Amino acid sequence: MKRKLIAALMTTALMGSVFTGCAQGDVEPAPETGEQPVAEKPADEQKEEPATSEEKQTLDVAVFEGGYGRAYWDAVAEAFEKQNPNVDVVINANPEIGEIIRPDLLSGNAPDFIYLPTTNKSGVTNALIKDKLLADISDVFEDPAIKDKILPGFIDNVATSPYGDGKVYLAPLYYSTTGLFYNKTVFEQNGWEVPVTWDDFYALGDKAKEKGRALITYQGLAPGYMEAMLIPAMVASVGPENFEKALNYEDGAWEQEGIVKAMEQVAKMSTNNYLMEGTVALSHTQAQQQWLKGDALFIPCGSWLEGEMAESPREDGFEWGFTAPPVMNAEDTKYVFTTFEEMFIPADSDQIDLAKEFLKFQYSDEAVALNAEKAKGIPPVKGAAEQLKQYVSGATYETYKLFDQGYEPTIVRFASVQGTELDPRTELFNQVAPVVSGEMSAVEWAAYMENISNSVRDYVVK
Repeated sequence: MKRKLIAALMTTALMGSVFTGCAQGDVEPAPETGEQPVAEKPADEQKEEPATSEEKQTLDVAVFEGGYGRAYWDAVAEAFEKQNPNVDVVINANPEIGEIIRPDLLSGNAPDFIYLPTTNKSGVTNALIKDKLLADISDVFEDPAIKDKILPGFIDNVATSPYGDGKVYLAPLYYSTTGLFYNKTVFEQNGWEVPVTWDDFYALGDKAKEKGRALITYQGLAPGYMEAMLIPAMVASVGPENFEKALNYEDGAWEQEGIVKAMEQVAKMSTNNYLMEGTVALSHTQAQQQWLKGDALFIPCGSWLEGEMAESPREDGFEWGFTAPPVMNAEDTKYVFTTFEEMFIPADSDQIDLAKEFLKFQYSDEAVALNAEKAKGIPPVKGAAEQLKQYVSGATYETYKLFDQGYEPTIVRFASVQGTELDPRTELFNQVAPVVSGEMSAVEWAAYMENISNSVRDYVVK
């Protein structure tokens, strides 16, 4: 019988979270499918007897139907059923799946398995995390068959283990890497090497200036795109554990020497015309368009950039190129800011063991191949980029190959705060414009963030 964890909380914590939760942004939804949610069973039919060897088990799967579509989920359900003849996998996919399953969650009739990113506008996943209503799936990733396949850094991070208890509650699926995009043709024509260190980066900027190009632009009115450069620089400079201190607002963490040095590298864009003129006033598409036309060598973005600008004009001979952001020293561990979309199992599921088997199947060779073919996406599995190669462009393929070349993902999450209007992440990136305009120094930027930390420390959600 399905447990009533969520229903029991209807008048307490969940009323303030699952009902009203919201998140940052959303994946661009696919067209509405017209599919309706599975009807809730009458109360007297909800009790289920254990299946006999002849009876089929039903696995209810709720899927966010966004940019990756639903074709993969139909295909992987069929493949899983072939391997498990006693199982029927019922896929309920919809762009509004968060809202569709909300009543089921409240009634204690939760789906058995859910793919719904934390960034989804419904806020349902974040609410379930907050109220600790997700099943512990640590044993899935302790299975040697799975543990040895997952790329380093994608488990045991704040995104998969949100409570810091060493347990895994969210499983990584589609991941996106960010870095610097460039025009390969321009580099080949000028005999330029892609920079590895910050010194290389700015030395190239001097050469670019001679050719009438700025070194870099970014999406000025959406400064959060600069996370592609700033976050890896700070992590490489102080190490993941010390950067976690800043994300958790520990006293003095934002003024660590390494963080200030990383900020100084960003601040250097304000000198010698390294930053494309007018950048801070441009929308994300305007900046990306000027970059495509050749006004700047680099722009920070994620693997979605090519698709987003597919129909935009560009300079003659343009060829997509992608590289990781620069580091202080060539020998430093090189990090790439990475995000992923999550799968999870509600604690209210009455098929947790079966759902875990379905979760394991998502990382199988068969499922990875299906995902590449049907959705042009892959989970963070070793060698999976090769499965994707035939379905995506060379530049997109390169964004996935970085992890096979020794780069490590940096997956960060600012500690959540409530009861204050301050959003520390927003405050961090809102200072990019004055810094790259020369109005604020790196030291002042770090001090500003330290003040923000002091202001929100007492509002951290425990």
